[in-house]
Amino acid sequence: MSFAVSDEREHTTAYHIRNVVFFMAVIAMNYTLARPSPVDLLFVTAAALSVFVNQTIRISYLCLTILLFVWMTSYTVASIPFLEEQVVRDEMFKKTFVVSLGLIAGYVAMSWGPRQYQQFLYVYITSAAIAATIGIIGFILNIPLVLWDGRAAAFIDDPNMYGSFLLPAVIGCVYLLGNGIGKRWLLIPVTLWLLLGVLFSFSRAATVGLSACLLLYVGFLIRGNILRLIAYVFGFIMIGALIFGSAFIIAPNFSSKFFERATVAKSYDLGREGRYARYARSIPMILDNPVGIGIVQQEKIFTEPIHNSFLSSFLNYGWAGGIAWLTIFLGSIGLSIWNYLTTRSPIAILLLFGFLSPVLCTLLHEGEHWRHLWLWMGLLWGFNTWNFPTPIVRRLTATPLKVTYLPREAVPAR
Repeated sequence: MSFAVSDEREHTTAYHIRNVVFFMAVIAMNYTLARPSPVDLLFVTAAALSVFVNQTIRISYLCLTILLFVWMTSYTVASIPFLEEQVVRDEMFKKTFVVSLGLIAGYVAMSWGPRQYQQFLYVYITSAAIAATIGIIGFILNIPLVLWDGRAAAFIDDPNMYGSFLLPAVIGCVYLLGNGIGKRWLLIPVTLWLLLGVLFSFSRAATVGLSACLLLYVGFLIRGNILRLIAYVFGFIMIGALIFGSAFIIAPNFSSKFFERATVAKSYDLGREGRYARYARSIPMILDNPVGIGIVQQEKIFTEPIHNSFLSSFLNYGWAGGIAWLTIFLGSIGLSIWNYLTTRSPIAILLLFGFLSPVLCTLLHEGEHWRHLWLWMGLLWGFNTWNFPTPIVRRLTATPLKVTYLPREAVPAR
């Protein structure tokens, strides 16, 4: 049985073209201001090219398809009474497209092995570095086109989406550094640059989510060595202090915005119509509406959306939609652990944290439209263990088989 599915010699021209177009779409993800965006057209093109790529469907991908079908059916059924509203139809189309983006990413990833995932990681880090550069320069020079409320957003819809877009790239840099892949003299400054980009987004969710994911991921990388873990944590604290100090020096407007955002609760978080009160008020509504209240109908009740992907799924799309989303979240964790235990490939854990980092941001924001969230979800569920030799296979292939040939006259007669 061959485990070298990712060998470049076994792939067709259509396969390579499809991957190139897919990587171009990842680069284009740092521009989402237009509708439709170039990234949307490129992902659709990659899906069309996949018709010419011969590959099998994995059980994990089929499970994701079923869960997403339940999620889509839930928001469709809940929104049927309101389909005459143009905004409802528009939102339904947007949600359907981002779901298809996740399925496209999963289908593409099923044919990938370690080499292709590493190529994707380089492309994603490049895309995030471009966005960070635009955001940092825009913030320092105070360019309104790439700012939102004085916060860096680059050419992405809002600062929270921008900040969460950079998080998987930071995790990816740590993955490359921790596994000795790539050039450290290049990866270290890129990592610091991305961290500065996150800082200039002034997204509290992105900052907390990145801190939690980095701590957990670094703890995984150096598990079993508590002293080294303490040293790494101390090093991250020093790096954080360095970045903060540099931000105060290079950006005169940083201090005022930082102290404005450095709080657990802003004015729009408090009060009856505040974010946290909306969370509490949504619970009875979820219990009273098992089918859901429908797309964007919460805006007729609250001054702002729920800004929590889990509560939003339960409230807007009903119990089935909420359970489907919760199952995707928990299933992503379980599947990643299974993939790692099966293959011992560090890529499986990288995909988990690449997915978790934006998901944590959706606990405080409405992130259902974030393309990078669905991208990493698809890559995680599309992980094909058959393209990653298991530990037993690696041991067998690493030990050359020694065969001794006896001369014909030495073979005993029967």
